[in-house]
Amino acid sequence: MSYIELVRQVAVGRADEIRGDLDAARAALRQGYLQTSEAERRVKSLEFLLELASAEQYEVGSPGLTLHQAMAIVLCNQPGRMLRAGDLAAEIARRGLYRMKDGRPAEAQQIRARTEHYGHLFERQGTFIKLRDDAEF
Repeated sequence: MSYIELVRQVAVGRADEIRGDLDAARAALRQGYLQTSEAERRVKSLEFLLELASAEQYEVGSPGLTLHQAMAIVLCNQPGRMLRAGDLAAEIARRGLYRMKDGRPAEAQQIRARTEHYGHLFERQGTFIKLRDDAEF
């Protein structure tokens, strides 16, 4: 009997165990993909925040910070990475992250408009605006 035939007999005799091990390995692989995806998202978010912190043009209150960048900064630290437009506008104003050219703070309607314009960064969930999990800055 050849080596391959012997291995085949063992595989036939242990097929149920092999199937169970295969299912467990596939589940572990799926979990690994999820953890990797979450880690990549977190790395991107943290790199973005460090870039904002270290770039002079993006200092808090500077004219170089755009409204969608200010929105992302605030949403990164929120539970579920989401807020209502009015609450998001208020938090941006409280932190001094963005002002319109005339000096007024951003309004909720502008926040909602940026959500639509920057669909790769934000999504609407009912009355909430959410920073996408896969958002790349």
